[in-house]
Amino acid sequence: MVYLWRFKKFPDTTIPPEYMRILMYLRNNGPKSSREIAKTLGLKPRTIRRILQHLKRIGSVDVVLRPKRTLEDYNENSLEKT
Repeated sequence: MVYLWRFKKFPDTTIPPEYMRILMYLRNNGPKSSREIAKTLGLKPRTIRRILQHLKRIGSVDVVLRPKRTLEDYNENSLEKT
């Protein structure tokens, strides 16, 4: 399972610069996995996950499950077979 993190809102309190970097990245690039965020920002995945958990607790990000199949995976041919 892959979880996607998405920007929700900026916090009311002051946060460290690396937290703000992640929020800005999500706001500008849409939902991303923690692995994608880590790779792009050059931080360790474990660090990213820790920061994202904190940002989720304060209501700045939301997490959703990436679907295994998208609408593009369903074409007319596959629908006719069922």
